[in-house]
Amino acid sequence: MVNKFRNGEVSVIITTNMLARGLDVPEVEIVINFDVPTKKDLQNNRHGDCETYLHRIGRTGRFGSKGLAISIYDRDEDKKYLDEIIDHFAMQTKIKELKGHEELKTLLEEIRQI
Repeated sequence: MVNKFRNGEVSVIITTNMLARGLDVPEVEIVINFDVPTKKDLQNNRHGDCETYLHRIGRTGRFGSKGLAISIYDRDEDKKYLDEIIDHFAMQTKIKELKGHEELKTLLEEIRQI
């Protein structure tokens, strides 16, 4: 399936963290995180996993092109993990919270025009 994705035979691939690294496809326009990556520290406390997030979203916007990374969450705890990642990378000015599918549709149309 990965080869079909690389060759443009399929336009969507659903994967896990295993393909967050090593997948080098220049034409990826959108990455959707269906969960916020997390990891446990030495005290067994869960935190946002900044490194995995960076590798996941690094699949889009490569080689000077524009890209979009969307992270979906439904719990306050996941929002906390995402906020940790946003703070780590100082991305506050790059983040837009979408409320509803119409805002997402508009954003996707804007990205396609760039």
